[in-house]
Amino acid sequence: MPTLASPALVVLLPRSGEQVRATGWEDGDMVTRWTKGLLHLLVGGACAALVAWLVFGFSQTVVHTSGPVQITMAALVLLTLALVGWLLLTPPVRPAEVALARALLDVELPEPVDTTSWGARGRGPVWASAVIVLGGLSLLALLWCLPQGLAMVVLAFSDDSAALLPSGLDDLPPLVLVPLGLLVAAAGLLVQPLLVVLLRRLARPMLGPTAQDRLAHAEHQRRELLRAHELARELHDSVGHALTAIGVQAEAGARVAGADPGFAREALEQISVTTRAAVAELDEVLGTLRTGAESRHATRSAGVESSSAGVDSRHATRSAGVESRHALQALLAPFGPAGSGTVRTDLDGEVAEQAGHTAYRVVQEAVSNARRHGSADPSGHVRLRDGWIEVLLENPVPADAPTTHSGGRGLVGMRERLALVGGSLDAGPARVDGQDGWRLVARIPAREVS
Repeated sequence: MPTLASPALVVLLPRSGEQVRATGWEDGDMVTRWTKGLLHLLVGGACAALVAWLVFGFSQTVVHTSGPVQITMAALVLLTLALVGWLLLTPPVRPAEVALARALLDVELPEPVDTTSWGARGRGPVWASAVIVLGGLSLLALLWCLPQGLAMVVLAFSDDSAALLPSGLDDLPPLVLVPLGLLVAAAGLLVQPLLVVLLRRLARPMLGPTAQDRLAHAEHQRRELLRAHELARELHDSVGHALTAIGVQAEAGARVAGADPGFAREALEQISVTTRAAVAELDEVLGTLRTGAESRHATRSAGVESSSAGVDSRHATRSAGVESRHALQALLAPFGPAGSGTVRTDLDGEVAEQAGHTAYRVVQEAVSNARRHGSADPSGHVRLRDGWIEVLLENPVPADAPTTHSGGRGLVGMRERLALVGGSLDAGPARVDGQDGWRLVARIPAREVS
């Protein structure tokens, strides 16, 4: 709905998800916009004046000389043209022109990525030529039309008008000469906004993105989308697991609060520990959102640098494997000691950081689902065999439980996570110890897939 505000008019219109605000003359936005556009024309006019001066100077020198001097001056002209053309074709020119157009013309132009291809480089001289031509017309209109029009108005009432006015105008009566002079002067002023509009319209096709820029922009959007999905999976796995554990502990503590206060107190303490761990993990995920995955990976790898790149890589892989084993053992601790509990762990060997983290998240989601939907603790193993991390978790479910988990975001997230590292997932209803159950089988390459 349009909104009226006096004395300025404010119009809110949807355009591509944004609200466009058009303001009245009191805001000064329009004046500032035209002023910046005229400043860009002034830059072009200055360049046009310089070009005109150089052309005139060189041409006069070449025409009025002969012999070796004339040949030398002609060669100098050609050398100057070649140097200017080479400078306009250099990669930094187009980003500088885009920045100047965005600042002075208020044109929405993306930051150029392609600056080395000849298609992108060729836009520099083309845009420079357009700015010089339109700037020259602007300067010509200001320096000729405006003074000429004012002179016609003044000389209309002068006795020396016949000697000072151009031929054909000296016979005009003042009643005609004055309006004509005002029209010429006004034309010198009114043509300026038209030139600004024309320059702004030319900016998008001449300075807009090339095909390589569009591809780079699409790739950037794809990376951002993948990162958003990664963060969504991290939040789902970490916070979802913590909330499931808190819910189970709170329900168990509430049932025995009267009969076994000690157990209820332990449940509350475990809820506090789980909550603090979840907050710390959430803070890490949000820190990744603020600083980017590259910074996180650089920070993690900075502590394991050494003089030998090969030794450093093996050391980092072993460290990641140790951290993964510790994290998985802590996650599976409620199901018995490592190697002898209902869920056995055997991860002796080299495990890449991403593989270990993926295995941890898969097991975490599977354990959360087992606690949420199962009727008993899960059983199975997490082991390293022939360069693969194998995860097998199964648990019985009540007879009246749904055949699939509600929502399905956990399974979708696990499949996406495993697909990124070249792994596989098979999950669904199965017979477990002679009764209805759920089985999850995942395979993850222990080393990073190139």
